[in-house]
Amino acid sequence: MAEEHRIKLSEGVVIKIVPFGAFVKIDTNEVGLVHISEISDTYVRDVNQFLKEGDKVTVRIIGRNKDGKLNLSIKAAKAAGAAGATTEGSAAAGAAPHASAPPASTGSRPSSGRPYREKPVLSPFDMMMKRYLQDSQEWQVDKKKRIERKRG
Repeated sequence: MAEEHRIKLSEGVVIKIVPFGAFVKIDTNEVGLVHISEISDTYVRDVNQFLKEGDKVTVRIIGRNKDGKLNLSIKAAKAAGAAGATTEGSAAAGAAPHASAPPASTGSRPSSGRPYREKPVLSPFDMMMKRYLQDSQEWQVDKKKRIERKRG
């Protein structure tokens, strides 16, 4: 039974947004949680950037917790839909429409992945202070070694 859940894709409707994810009611009238880490492949700071209440999404049932509640994943559904469409051919024809549904519902929202950050450019003063600290530390290490040699 657990294996059935791992391969099943379901259509669902977001019924509630919480800071740690979203509750989705799937087509079997069960409600499950899509954790914030299972919403997108990119970093999700705010669930509201990706989902809104009432959005229709395709989810994958990835298991149940010890209380019997469903654990759902949107990113696993997208991966399964993409993998199924390329490897299974006609067997994935039933899953392919589900896989294409989430981009349509989330396509209007900006993709807010973690931005690439370059190293900050140091001002001449900061560079001078950095070099001074390095020289100072080297000088202190050398002085400590000299003192220890004299002590024997």
